[in-house]
Amino acid sequence: MRWLLAALALALAASAAQAQNAPGQMNVNAAQQIGQHAAKANGGDKTSEAKANDKAYNAALHNLPDKQYDPWHGVR
Repeated sequence: MRWLLAALALALAASAAQAQNAPGQMNVNAAQQIGQHAAKANGGDKTSEAKANDKAYNAALHNLPDKQYDPWHGVR
């Protein structure tokens, strides 16, 4: 009886693993490509976006405190 249950469990596990590689998986990739196509269609000026991102990053770096954080400050 135990061998039968073990064989059944193995068969179920193998079928679940096989289902992950089903041909229906292609639809997920198609949805990702649609999103990439929309991003390319918007175009825009990439250099100005990159400069704005760099400016925001540098501003965030300057807002960080200079001293190191002490997690035990309330204990001592």
